[in-house]
Amino acid sequence: MAQKEIAVIGGGATGGALLWALTRSDEQRDGFRPTLFHDDPTFGGHSDTYFVKFDAQGKGTIVPDMDPGAYAIDIGVQFVCEPVYPNLYQMLKLPEFNGIQKMALKSHPELRIASAFRDDINWGNFPGYQSGPAFAKGYTPSAVKDAEQFCEDLRFFDLSWWMSWDIDRYLTHKDFDRKGDFFRYMLVSYLTIINGYGTNELLSMTKRDLFPIFAKIPLFQHVGPLGSFTKPGLGWDRFEYGAQRWVEGMVEYAGERGATVHTGTYVKRIVPNAQGDKVRVEWVATAQKDDPNAPVHSALFDSVVLTTDMNVNSELLGHAENPFWHVQDDYVAGWDLMPGLCVIHQDTDVLAPSLRTQKEDAHFNAYYTWDGNTEGNLFNLPYKLENTFTTYLMQNIVGCPAPCYVSMYGVADHAKRPDPSKVIFEKKWMHGRWVSTHDMTRKRGLHEVQGLGNVWFAGNNCTVDSEEGALIAALSLAKRISGFDVPWDDFLSKQTFGFFEDIMFPKPTLSDVLAGGTA
Repeated sequence: MAQKEIAVIGGGATGGALLWALTRSDEQRDGFRPTLFHDDPTFGGHSDTYFVKFDAQGKGTIVPDMDPGAYAIDIGVQFVCEPVYPNLYQMLKLPEFNGIQKMALKSHPELRIASAFRDDINWGNFPGYQSGPAFAKGYTPSAVKDAEQFCEDLRFFDLSWWMSWDIDRYLTHKDFDRKGDFFRYMLVSYLTIINGYGTNELLSMTKRDLFPIFAKIPLFQHVGPLGSFTKPGLGWDRFEYGAQRWVEGMVEYAGERGATVHTGTYVKRIVPNAQGDKVRVEWVATAQKDDPNAPVHSALFDSVVLTTDMNVNSELLGHAENPFWHVQDDYVAGWDLMPGLCVIHQDTDVLAPSLRTQKEDAHFNAYYTWDGNTEGNLFNLPYKLENTFTTYLMQNIVGCPAPCYVSMYGVADHAKRPDPSKVIFEKKWMHGRWVSTHDMTRKRGLHEVQGLGNVWFAGNNCTVDSEEGALIAALSLAKRISGFDVPWDDFLSKQTFGFFEDIMFPKPTLSDVLAGGTA
């Protein structure tokens, strides 16, 4: 039987994991031959890592790969943890990856978070940032009391807040003051870091979203909790040589087992034929993507898997030659994705003046958006949430010898930006949200067009915007199209996998069955 030719579009974590899954066993290799198309010269996507080397004066520059003396700076993924990323951790224990130095995880013992609003309104989750004039009106006794109550109520045994309740309902039920210090300065800033900068749906997050962060899970979590308002988060790790190494490791493994890999290729269109049994992929060299006269290459495949974001998927499929777009359109177009900007820089002025002692790992900044006018502001805050941003301090995180920061922005049209002369690198992208409940209706509905015209969708827009979500999306799809079996079965990873698999490919409910429907 001839191998089925599978085109995988996108060389991020999902594309790399899918290639690995389709080549791992002899059965997969005999049945499928994957070809990966990626527009960048290196693999990574939202897991990109850049290597920064510092000269004698402390000025940083990007250098190729892991040049001796360079530091791995991640621009997407900063930290991972086993309770929230159990399938990733199980994967790294497999024989083909276990012990590979470049894919090693390194413990980050304490995650210290700070939030800055005004010279006297700040807070941090570690003792050095909890007293004194800079914290007089932010880290107040009433704020601490509410913070401790919030975290206590997230514990699994507290039935006053059901797993499906969102934060808005919980706050109303518990009669929290939405003009109080905890809500304005602690809760909103922490939720913004978790869910995406400047977003307006923070209060739609549920207990299911937050429980793994703020509660230490019995039997499965030896240290924790991962997040807290009053003490450092415990249990976080970091890819010692950058998250990109994980993606590269999966792609390299697949390449050694027969996968074809194309870098520097910019896919322009996906064209299923009318019979729905072949799909044409059209591409140009990335360096010529804006040249209307660039030669267009094409090839036919039995199936195509799109791991790119839903906006890109709409551009690739939304054309007159796609006989299935009139159906796919309702499910693929119009997703609520956010523009993101990540900047590696050395401008200390992006930090709030009152917190330039730089003891924290992550610095949420509303200092430059303060106007004191709550009327018409999102959540009636005295600062403009849409122009806040978060900065990671690389001296504290990776130990680099000079000030170096990674600042992450959402829409941020008027947010304070680093001095261009101090910028080392920047990248824009579109992303979903870190919490699974965001856009859940769109995610669950996408299965209606999975496989239509032999076009499939994976990627973390289908699950959750994280390494774990990307991995599960890939393996869920590999299971569906090739019979792939996940080669680990510990309890936590199985539960997490099952939850996200049911988002991508929902099981029929009793009402579906009674109505004669299927999922």
